[in-house]
Amino acid sequence: MSSGIRALTKIQVGKEATRGTAVAATRRVPMRQALYRRQLQQERLEGLITGQLARVVNAPVATRHGTEFEVQDWLNFDDVLLPLLSGMKGAVTPTEPGTGESRLWTFTPPVAGDPVPDTFTLEFEEGSPTATAGMEAAYGFTTEIEITATEDGLPELRYVMMARKTTDGAATASLSAGSPAYAANSRWAVSIDGAWATLGTTPITGQVYGLTWRFSGHVRPAYYFDNRADLDFSNYEVGIRQAELMFDVVHDPASGKLVQTEEAARDNGTLRAVRVQLNGSAFKSPDDGLHRFIRIDGAYYHAEDSLQERGRERDGLLITSVHLLSAYESTQAQDIQVAVQNSLASYP
Repeated sequence: MSSGIRALTKIQVGKEATRGTAVAATRRVPMRQALYRRQLQQERLEGLITGQLARVVNAPVATRHGTEFEVQDWLNFDDVLLPLLSGMKGAVTPTEPGTGESRLWTFTPPVAGDPVPDTFTLEFEEGSPTATAGMEAAYGFTTEIEITATEDGLPELRYVMMARKTTDGAATASLSAGSPAYAANSRWAVSIDGAWATLGTTPITGQVYGLTWRFSGHVRPAYYFDNRADLDFSNYEVGIRQAELMFDVVHDPASGKLVQTEEAARDNGTLRAVRVQLNGSAFKSPDDGLHRFIRIDGAYYHAEDSLQERGRERDGLLITSVHLLSAYESTQAQDIQVAVQNSLASYP
């Protein structure tokens, strides 16, 4: 007897030319953990009047199909493009800021209108030494993205993708997993300014001890009365997005007094321009001194619970929790922007 082994599982994606039309995968994505959920809703038809005082088993009637794909991985400079392209802004092509391997991907979601996300066909193959079972779902797009960094190790990426009804079938063969680039948590940099125009000019050092950034609410599946035989969603809907930024601050009275400064901004309802950036390694070729990075810029205001909790201990340090929510900034005409610099000319 042979049982499935998690390490033999493969996750592969292919970018769809037409939304909902399945394509062969072109990239295998290495992941720390992936949960593939085949979603099925049914009416069980229980409690029918049958003239008996015992339940009668009836065949259920399917009412909805779908697929949910939740990924947890170490953040890398290549595959972070998958949730960004499919959940923040599609049809992004990189520019070339240098002359070698560098490519700059800039994701600026529209504040009004359709973000036109790229959609992907998802392949999930469960493997064992002797057999495999493959599943596939088309029209995959991302509904939530989360990046978490602590004081050590590698930053973690979590995202949730939705797709149409899953079908069984063999995965695309002979795709390599690639060698994505990673960077340690200690390579994060944080800056907080009073205006978007000065983003990155006020670095915060010796105080930020961990952060979480979450992006959600932008797109979601739309189930309409469209006579779909597969009982899955027809399209996507665009909603009011929200980016959240949470970080722990070491509250040291002799430090830069970040807590006191931000308390005043909270009480006055002042928008804050915040940049968090993960810096990576240099490119293989001498490319004008350019390095890989993931940069998250945004305009935020303090949530109600921000800076309220005092006295929490973390590794023997006094911690204050900052909780920021994104908001429209009229001068920049934007609320959030993500930039990724890597060596990829296209994805996947």
